[in-house]
Amino acid sequence: MNGSCSFIIRNEAIDFDDITGRLAIRPTSILKKGQAIRKEAVTQAPFDIWRYEVIISEEVEPEEALQLLLNDLTPNFKEINELTGLYKDVGIDCYLRSDYGQMGLQLTTEMMKKISILGLGLNIHILSFGGVEEDD
Repeated sequence: MNGSCSFIIRNEAIDFDDITGRLAIRPTSILKKGQAIRKEAVTQAPFDIWRYEVIISEEVEPEEALQLLLNDLTPNFKEINELTGLYKDVGIDCYLRSDYGQMGLQLTTEMMKKISILGLGLNIHILSFGGVEEDD
């Protein structure tokens, strides 16, 4: 399994330097409205996007990635609460990708408390690349 857990801010226009300064966290990526979403991609970003991401890998389980993200964000809960009032979409997105459809993410009580303190929503996207074979 691979993927990521990200703190994302989306809006028509974003003051990227202000967000970075408020949170004292360097974004993993920023996209400006109209910029290509990926290299060699035709799809353009519909909004400005500021993203801080923790990667899920063989070494970092989904729960660990989410916990690491929350640990980085929680000290800035006041600033994040302010940002939710300034920008259209502020939240956490977790993308779980696998060749097989059997996966999940366990949310502990501690994680849910931190998400609540931050005042953020959590979106979980589960994507399978169709490697599941049918039984004969």
